[in-house]
Amino acid sequence: MFRVGLVGCGGIGKTHMNNWKTIEGVSVEVVCDLNEEKAKAAGEQFNCRWTTDIADLGELDAVSVATPPQAHYSAVKKLLEAGYNVFSEKPLTMNVEEGKELDALAKAKNLKLGVGFKMRFEPVFVKARELLPEIGELMHISTTKLQAFNPRPEGAWVKKTGAMYELSIHDFDLLAFITGRKFEKILFSRLNHRLGWEADDGFTIAAEFEGGVVALLEGLYSDTCPFEYRDFCAVFSGTKGYMRVERPDRVVMHTGSTHHVVEVADDDKSAFYRELAHFKAVVEGKEELTLTAEKAINMTDLIESAKVNSR
Repeated sequence: MFRVGLVGCGGIGKTHMNNWKTIEGVSVEVVCDLNEEKAKAAGEQFNCRWTTDIADLGELDAVSVATPPQAHYSAVKKLLEAGYNVFSEKPLTMNVEEGKELDALAKAKNLKLGVGFKMRFEPVFVKARELLPEIGELMHISTTKLQAFNPRPEGAWVKKTGAMYELSIHDFDLLAFITGRKFEKILFSRLNHRLGWEADDGFTIAAEFEGGVVALLEGLYSDTCPFEYRDFCAVFSGTKGYMRVERPDRVVMHTGSTHHVVEVADDDKSAFYRELAHFKAVVEGKEELTLTAEKAINMTDLIESAKVNSR
């Protein structure tokens, strides 16, 4: 039996546990939160032991970390030091150096450290990666993210985390996933603070990826409509045409003198299920880890560089 635990019993943490429970051969053993009420409620919900002490998890094969982003570093570090394989929600850390420290620690202790870039497992983006070669040599990318929240998010952690880390680190990572290219440098960035938060609530970025490919990235919060998954689109332009990817289910291909629309159906497995099942297989030695700390660090580098270079 593959034994798992959870640190951070909020909404995303419970989503992790709901999906862990549906993976064959998994036993949810323990949940942990500094808030005793949350920990107890989650323990009752998942019929497992609960604790408020991260040092009291017991023997486990893997631990999910779904605390607020600012606490990822300290929680993941404690767990790695204690000898656990860790699957952390994004972002792994809020700066590059802490990410490198955790990556080095995991490797030194021969442990697996995965990061939750679940959108890599959404069928529309898997299909986009497959279709990308049809547009020829990739020259340019543009993306738009509008995260609908109704009512407006008022949690303190959201205001500290901001649009780039909370909304769009997934989107930035998708560019690396679909194209196979790493982020290299920021050419221009402007961050918005119209809501008066500590962190950004919107952004406009020009970023260069490997091979000189320039990506124009835009995103912001909106409180005028509810979330319905149609929040993100990306256009990849190449020497033979373009590909427009519309979350959650549509890819438009225009190559040469023709165009066609690819409707991408979802299946009965969530992206959370797929990424956690992948991490289980990695820990068991059946698959090579694709959601690596190095990839998470590269996205942190993009965001931190955008902050430093903001005009």
